[in-house]
Amino acid sequence: DEEGCLQFVHDKVREAAYNLIPDSDKKQFHYHLGKVLYSLCDGKDVGDTIFLIASQINHGKEWILRDKDLSVCISELNMKAGEKALDGCDHNTAYSYLGAALSLLPEDHWRSHYDLSLRLSFLTSSAANSCCQYDEAEQILRRGLANAQSLYDQLPSYLLLSQSECPIISNMHCFLAFLISCLT
Repeated sequence: DEEGCLQFVHDKVREAAYNLIPDSDKKQFHYHLGKVLYSLCDGKDVGDTIFLIASQINHGKEWILRDKDLSVCISELNMKAGEKALDGCDHNTAYSYLGAALSLLPEDHWRSHYDLSLRLSFLTSSAANSCCQYDEAEQILRRGLANAQSLYDQLPSYLLLSQSECPIISNMHCFLAFLISCLT
């Protein structure tokens, strides 16, 4: 076009151009494309484009994890994509983005990024529960509960546990004992 940007009018042309990239370089290509999109849109409401940005940049997990500050930023990006997917009732997509967000946090994330860790823990377990991944949901909730600093921070997780299909509530007697232990 007039601005010097390339536009492919046919999928076969786009596919042919993409196939010129060596397979060994495709992950890095997607990662760099995601980083460029991220830098152009950082701090802006990009709507559904957030899914494109997150999915492209997630191809470069190995490069993201090398930079602690970047990994937290991309974790937040994935959390926003996951929240947007949850808002649209797309629980599988949300679970995917939220799981990616958790996996990008540094080892000491409960100490260094407590609020982000707490929110991600709850959102990811909620999405996992909605996707019938009950064991995973329970594991994430238990990690969140173990790291929560106050009862106030634990309450949303306890509420989710009480409403979920997690194995812990399959036995009502055990569940009531569990709830009583929460209050003491």
